[in-house]
Amino acid sequence: MPVLQSTPALPLRSKSAKKGPAPPTVLTRSRFAHLFRKNGRACVLHSMTRQMLFGEEVLAALFEAFATPLSVASAVASFSGQGISAKMLEEAIDALKEKGLLIGSADEDVLVCKSFFHGGLLQNQIHHMYLLTTSECNLRCRYCFVEDNRHVQPCHMSETTAAEAIQAFARLARGYDEYSSVVIYGGEPLLNARTTLFAIRRLRQLEREGEFPHGLTITLLTNGTLIDEKIVEELKEARPLVAVSIDGPRHLHDASRKDGRGQGSFDGALRGFRLLQQAGLDPSVSCTINEFTLHHMDEVVDFIVKDLGAHALGFNVLMPRVCAASQTPEFDHEFAAHELIRAFEKLRRAGIYEDRVMRRVKPFVNGHFHFKDCMGVGGQIVVSPSGRIGPCQAMLGLDDEKYFPILGQQLSNAGQALRSEMVYADPLFDEWRHRYPLNMSDCVDCFAISICGGGCPYAAILTRGSIWQIDERICFQAKNILEWMIWDTCANMDESSDEASSIEKAKGD
Repeated sequence: MPVLQSTPALPLRSKSAKKGPAPPTVLTRSRFAHLFRKNGRACVLHSMTRQMLFGEEVLAALFEAFATPLSVASAVASFSGQGISAKMLEEAIDALKEKGLLIGSADEDVLVCKSFFHGGLLQNQIHHMYLLTTSECNLRCRYCFVEDNRHVQPCHMSETTAAEAIQAFARLARGYDEYSSVVIYGGEPLLNARTTLFAIRRLRQLEREGEFPHGLTITLLTNGTLIDEKIVEELKEARPLVAVSIDGPRHLHDASRKDGRGQGSFDGALRGFRLLQQAGLDPSVSCTINEFTLHHMDEVVDFIVKDLGAHALGFNVLMPRVCAASQTPEFDHEFAAHELIRAFEKLRRAGIYEDRVMRRVKPFVNGHFHFKDCMGVGGQIVVSPSGRIGPCQAMLGLDDEKYFPILGQQLSNAGQALRSEMVYADPLFDEWRHRYPLNMSDCVDCFAISICGGGCPYAAILTRGSIWQIDERICFQAKNILEWMIWDTCANMDESSDEASSIEKAKGD
């Protein structure tokens, strides 16, 4: 296990104080500056701050000129005879410097990196909980990572265990200054409907009593096949968000999502979805991109938009499995990233929210750093059906003593003094909370680091043997989505410029 760091685990070095700062007229490009080119256009991006400068090939050439320290005068002189005005070059250099893309000292990079790194260390106040009300499922989906080559003992969570977990979570989340969230999951949580519905009611009761002063989001993840009128009536009162797993039209859904007899589950899932819709609960869709749906994404999107009438969905990317550390060769994660972007564009035009891409778009647009793609690396507890507590729901059944190291009684007996620090005193939780891209040597120089979040530790363990390795699936996603956002931004800027020019022309006429 790597030594946990309180400073960036990066080969960053400040210049020695004895040498003094570089002369102010000498600049070099930031370590975090990256050049992108497309169709004669250029963009220089700061991977940490997301500052961007767009231009044409001259900008790219200017950026390349500063690969080594260079004075402004020398840089301008290098373009002599090319018909480019010195004033334009100097203005471009000033813009690159202002955005931190050209720097006068390596200290500037160090300071930027450290500021974000320490921000990541602060992302550990517990405010999210997975409540696994059962380990059983009535389906045998062929891509399921839980059912895959492990012996998960059938276990239902008791109402008592659920109540203790909820109370402990409420105390842990008390100091958080934004909304808290709970996901009820399994297995199939409605196989243990009694505890699942009890938990939803109890959470809403505590919210009414002021235990979650900044609000509480409750999400029920279900395959939909066990939803009936009685369950719908219960859900109408507490109004959780409900996400139903549907992988597209019947032939695509049933190719993977089968019951224990090998029969497709589409009819049951659709029936449950429609019952929720009719009750005004506005369910969303959870859709897994797998080897069957990957090459039919247009069909999947059309079904979700036109047939289901869903308001929101989240695409799930195929998880690695214990008995197959890498997916089958025909599943191409880079191609999946391209198809995910295409699907997002269609959904965006239809006014439908898609979570997988939006978790990259939001930090890019808002200027925030996306420290983690998985709540398991800080801010989350997962309560197993037996009441053990760990950081990750995917680990259920692998080694519960190792990956669910805290006994529920340790938290339920902690009284009013319960704090997040008590959870992170456990070595496993402490290691996981340090896993974010700025603390991973393979990630720090990646141009997509600010929107990546580091992917899934579980996937990294299965494919590369350690949570400190990259999750290749999310790596492809983040890089492709970032490049798409850069050129989407460029296109929007060009369109706005054209509109402005047309308006000015109209005024002149």
